Amino acid sequence: MATLTDDDWKRIEPLLKNIDPKRRRAAYQHLVRGETMTAAGAPWGYTRQDVNVICKAVLRWFETLQAIPQRPAPPKGWVTVEVTVPRDRADEVRRLVAAMFPSPAEPPKRPARGSSASRVAPASAKSRKVKKVD
Repeated sequence: MATLTDDDWKRIEPLLKNIDPKRRRAAYQHLVRGETMTAAGAPWGYTRQDVNVICKAVLRWFETLQAIPQRPAPPKGWVTVEVTVPRDRADEVRRLVAAMFPSPAEPPKRPARGSSASRVAPASAKSRKVKKVD
């Protein structure tokens, strides 16, 4: 029974560069194709125990990958576009995108507690209503 899908394997494969390609192939045969551990390791001379250790390492990497939050899905009718640009041009591209698609208006930020903007100024003498008592 397969544990990972082909898409899962494609996502995790860049993380497995430290594992020998033959060992990765044995793990792929077992975890994705559903072969027994013995059959998956046989072409390269790995025992069932070897394939078990390899698969455990791959699955630890997969768990690590799963812990990373996925990007939220774009709103309906939108698509995600990724651009790779030279570092010195990144700010220019950000400004261009911001000019083309301004973000929705953010609510005004509340001043921090204790800042001068949050203090109420005392009323002046003219604005105070004083009631004379006779």
